[in-house]
Amino acid sequence: MRTLLTGILLSLMLLGCSDRPAVSDVELLTPRPFGYVIGDEIQHRIRVETRNGVKLQAGSLPRQGALNRWLNLNDIKVEESRAGGGFRYTIDLTYQVFYAPNEVKMLTIPGFNLVLGQGDKTAEQAVPAWPFTLSPLRELAVRMDDTGEYKRPDALPPALRTDGPVLGLLVAGLIALASGAALAYLYGYLPGLPRRSIFKRAGGKLARLSGQELEQGLTVFHEALNALNRQPLFKHKLAGFYRQHPQYRQLGDQLDWFFNCSNRYFFAGEAEPGPEALGRLRKLCAACREIERGSR
Repeated sequence: MRTLLTGILLSLMLLGCSDRPAVSDVELLTPRPFGYVIGDEIQHRIRVETRNGVKLQAGSLPRQGALNRWLNLNDIKVEESRAGGGFRYTIDLTYQVFYAPNEVKMLTIPGFNLVLGQGDKTAEQAVPAWPFTLSPLRELAVRMDDTGEYKRPDALPPALRTDGPVLGLLVAGLIALASGAALAYLYGYLPGLPRRSIFKRAGGKLARLSGQELEQGLTVFHEALNALNRQPLFKHKLAGFYRQHPQYRQLGDQLDWFFNCSNRYFFAGEAEPGPEALGRLRKLCAACREIERGSR
């Protein structure tokens, strides 16, 4: 836990002629003073609130770098904000220790003075030194047994678990396989499900016909509808077809045209111009293919 020191030297007087203190509050926030080893960083925070426009002189802060042979100041940050008639300062200091003790040793981070100024008048606020203990990384005397082996060797690192990545890879593979199977089903690529590729095959046959082969085109599309309906489909049975396959109801006008065109061609001897009728038939088959694939 962090310790809190408040009210450090609040005896600074106003830098003018008033008897009110220039500093309204000072706090030194520090971490625990024990349990450190060589290379550890120690964070200090200082909070200062001033009155009457008194400002902190940045030159009074310790300089970043080596403070002595075993202590570095790695980083210093200062935040300034307005607080009533004065200012609020938050100073963050990051120290790093490089002392290698042979046993637990008491060390001290040196204190310093903050200079506060207003105009040409200045005063100082002391930040006290901070003692802490530093521990050795290992014992000084290496104890051996009769065979010359160290009595307390370093513990072996635990083996990394591999079941997690393997399980993740297996799950990812199953998801990819299921996704691929679902896409193949939707796009009619599974040979065991011909009803998902009825209009795909019909579209391929229609694409190979010329404008003079309207009869073959009508027959191809009739066969596709019959395969989907599992029995011959006539115009007067479209209502039942839509109940079984409601997604095709959106093509009702185009299917009515198809059956009317087929009836005129096969039973009345009348026909629309071959290229035009075959073009409409290809578009109808393409729309049925989109429904078949689930993309419409």
